[in-house]
Amino acid sequence: MSIKGVCPVLSVPFTKKGEVDYESFRALCRWIIEIGTKSTLFFGVASENIKLSDPERYQLLEILLTEREGSELKVITTVADHSSELAVNRAKDYEAMGVDYINILPPTFFSPSAAQIDFHLESILKSVKVPVVIQHLPQAGGMADVSGLINLANKYDNLRIIKCEANPPTDSIKTVTALTNGRVRTLIGWGGIFWKEGVAAGTDGLQPGCGLTDLYLWAERALLAGDQQEFESRLNRFIPHVAKWISNLELLIAAEKDLLYRRGIIETNYCRNPTVSLDAQTSSEIEEIFALIEEVQANV
Repeated sequence: MSIKGVCPVLSVPFTKKGEVDYESFRALCRWIIEIGTKSTLFFGVASENIKLSDPERYQLLEILLTEREGSELKVITTVADHSSELAVNRAKDYEAMGVDYINILPPTFFSPSAAQIDFHLESILKSVKVPVVIQHLPQAGGMADVSGLINLANKYDNLRIIKCEANPPTDSIKTVTALTNGRVRTLIGWGGIFWKEGVAAGTDGLQPGCGLTDLYLWAERALLAGDQQEFESRLNRFIPHVAKWISNLELLIAAEKDLLYRRGIIETNYCRNPTVSLDAQTSSEIEEIFALIEEVQANV
């Protein structure tokens, strides 16, 4: 079992009063599966994870796991607790619920030492049997050098993937591949704005937000067909907008959620506060993306 290609991070829909809209979430899960997505990451930044309560997280995950029954969709679920004890408990819970991978976001609050981060990661790795993904996000603090994770990969067989989120991720991807002889695979994040470079460096896939999943799959079809020029041409139709939005993560979340709303997949574009309002320029860019989606759908 491996994770390859486009692996979107699911959004969490809310009602206009800010309550979780579970029915819209069911619709989102069904849409992701219907368009041919093979894997998904849940409780990422794009899920507004830090704005969810634990009961909401568990109910949402249960819905996702129920909706994916009978499909090929693999579910990667994030453990982002700063406390090692809480993280271990959550990882065990998610494993028992039936997720395919655990994704660990290492702790960064109050600048933990390398030894403290290692303790946290090891505590989770040895507590579960399912494959594990570790995010290497140096811009958030913590481990600056991805090679610091390799000792863990040599010690724990269930560390299967490192998500390389340095900007650009090329050196990290090559380091992981070289130091593990390809045993540990890599994914990239950050909206896929370095997808072209990541592919050249040997990454297996990317984890963008979910509002443009079908556009990422559209670009991937050209890549899998071996048409590099067409792959880059398709990327250039939408990645520049993503690159602009991702300079403010709240803006990216709001823009992608607005796209899901305009497409009729979810009932509102509400984001929990604190959030940002979409200015006229961003709204115009969303209209351009919406037009591209319609163009691609018309030519399928």
